[in-house]
Amino acid sequence: MSLRDFKGEKIAIWLAYFLADSRSRGRKVRKLNKKIDLNTLVAVCQKLGLNPISFQDKIHPASGIPGLVLVDKKFGGKYKTIKKILGELEAQKG
Repeated sequence: MSLRDFKGEKIAIWLAYFLADSRSRGRKVRKLNKKIDLNTLVAVCQKLGLNPISFQDKIHPASGIPGLVLVDKKFGGKYKTIKKILGELEAQKG
């Protein structure tokens, strides 16, 4: 299965968008104060109603961090969706 199979239907949200060391390595948002894993990312996407499909075996090309979640286009563009997920991650306690 390729990411091209979902083009136009789903948005690819890599775990590296939140965990990579630098933006040049793939991080899209400010650093989080806590560590998250793929299960946490999937749970947040489910809470937001994004119908996530997770892939543990997919590896982000720049950072080498494994973990990909495909979500529905619900909040407009990709960056708006990433910001909504970030807000929900920061709102979680722990």
